[in-house]
Amino acid sequence: MKILPAIVPLGLFILTSCDSPKESDTVSEKSPPPPEHPWDWIPEDPALASGREIYLMECSGCHDEGEEGAPALTKKSEWDTRSEQGLAVLLDHALNGFQGPDGKMPARGGTPSLTDEEVTNAVNYMLAAPK
Repeated sequence: MKILPAIVPLGLFILTSCDSPKESDTVSEKSPPPPEHPWDWIPEDPALASGREIYLMECSGCHDEGEEGAPALTKKSEWDTRSEQGLAVLLDHALNGFQGPDGKMPARGGTPSLTDEEVTNAVNYMLAAPK
């Protein structure tokens, strides 16, 4: 009967040491949590990061919540539908404006001072942002 008290702690040690992963095993597998909102995502690509800044300053008024028929940044299905048209069409609508059945997109988001590159970066950011 003296063996049993020695076996129980040994068994608990074996069970707990086998079940818990080593920190070195999990560090490389950890990824940062997804952003709470798509606009919290800060892309590493400089063009997308620039597009994010344009989005926050000029586009978010309509695209955060989907005002006046604008595709909301958080609605994957709305962006999927528009993406099917192709990037050239989306850029044309963003640069030159568009009147659709659900609303309108003013040319350059209503900010004529935006350059073609800034508008392109903003559109690419909206397409790439996590939904």
